[in-house]
Amino acid sequence: MAPQCEVCLVPYDLDLHRPKILSCGHTICLACTHNSSLLLAKRKCPTCDKDLTIEPNGLLPDNIFIIRMLETADSDGAPPRKAPRMEDARVQVHLQVLQRGVDAGRQLVQVLRQVVPMAVEALNHQLDTSVAQLRQMERDLEKLQRGATGDAATAADFSEQQLQQLEDSLRLLNLNKCAVVAEEGGATWKASVQLGRVSNVLRLLLLQLRAEGQLEKVADAAVPALPAADAGKPKLSILSIDDQQDLDDGRLDVNLVLQVGRRCENIRILKNLTGLGSEKLLRVVSPQLEELEILDAVKPRAVMEEVERMTSLKRLLVTFDEDMCDDVPDLPLQLEALAVTYPRENQLRCVERMSRLHSLNVSLYCGPPVAFPPSQHGVLQWLGVSFKVAHKDTMLSLIRAHRSSLLELEIFCGVSEADHGDFYFPDLGASLAECGLRALRRLVLERPSPALPCKDVDACLLQRRTLQCSLNSSVDVICQMCNTYSQIVTARAKNLKHIIKRHNATP
Repeated sequence: MAPQCEVCLVPYDLDLHRPKILSCGHTICLACTHNSSLLLAKRKCPTCDKDLTIEPNGLLPDNIFIIRMLETADSDGAPPRKAPRMEDARVQVHLQVLQRGVDAGRQLVQVLRQVVPMAVEALNHQLDTSVAQLRQMERDLEKLQRGATGDAATAADFSEQQLQQLEDSLRLLNLNKCAVVAEEGGATWKASVQLGRVSNVLRLLLLQLRAEGQLEKVADAAVPALPAADAGKPKLSILSIDDQQDLDDGRLDVNLVLQVGRRCENIRILKNLTGLGSEKLLRVVSPQLEELEILDAVKPRAVMEEVERMTSLKRLLVTFDEDMCDDVPDLPLQLEALAVTYPRENQLRCVERMSRLHSLNVSLYCGPPVAFPPSQHGVLQWLGVSFKVAHKDTMLSLIRAHRSSLLELEIFCGVSEADHGDFYFPDLGASLAECGLRALRRLVLERPSPALPCKDVDACLLQRRTLQCSLNSSVDVICQMCNTYSQIVTARAKNLKHIIKRHNATP
């Protein structure tokens, strides 16, 4: 009989039920080490109830004896099982998702093991403080009832202060409504809930914050009226770099840009940033900048270090060099709109942490496969992608991550293998159907060739019909080139009718 776990009675294997040895000598499987509340909370053996010694990282050693039995004593005489090959890109993507989940879970458990005892200790201290305040108030009341006044003024002030603290604490413990905003690394969580019996932990947390002086009681205050000088239509100042005027042998003349006229006064939008030394200009205008367009003829690392520190930036359009070898910093997480060409892996991963991003365009990603988890924000409504066939899995993962909120999708693709085969996806319809784009209203096909209309109109029409059958009937499937050509023809026809009408009306 094969050895089995002493808790779940499932035979050991080399994966989920891998044998793990405890400090008391008993062995349980890996799954039970994650699921056993006795092991996680009280650090006791589920079999003998003895106290366990667990390493700070929470990892338990393997039972080498049982593992060797599993590898060598196969009943059919088959060789030991080997790990699956990871040649398939989808397997690699799935592996990345699982590995990140395991890493995050381990960190979560480790942090909870540290903070839960600290939270219990803090709440016990809060209880002791409240008991001490109660005892002091009882003694003061008893003295006053006996006629021992003492320093009445000081005692009265102190008693009123304690009374206010006790009454506020009591109100917090009887809250029935709470609004919370939590922020971390660009991610934001919001809640406005009615508190019930199961919300006592939240009430205690608010009580602790008040005891530490971090939760303040505020009174209603009138909003001050703005001076008349502040009223008026909002204005945006735009600075655009002129290649002929502002560049000197490929280097941006920052002094010239700053000194000439009032070009940099109250700048909100900076376009066509190019040339060496661009980071110097960014240091000057970054505090008020909201929109930035960067071309590839700059030092990317120096410029992006300045961009990463911009807290007011909302929209960013940046193009990197395909052959760039330098490590590039992360993107700012407060962006609302982003268009990036030749992004690096770390920048692509920043997208999933942007809680305000509603418009995104990613072009020509050339890094390793990236798996995106489902978006926790649900705000991205427009997405444009331009990926080669070799990076199709990353493209589909990005689309799938935002399937709940995406209203319009624009894909750069050819109509046949002969038309830019690196961007031709013959099974695009089936792939998009698997993404489950339930909110999608419009699919736009951007073509590699600028011809108006498409060179292969029949192939384009067939491709659009196939996509239409794969998606919901409410989704409009449009070819950008053919649609533009149709609009031009329609406009010309209307213009011709107008000319003929005017000609006929002329006596």
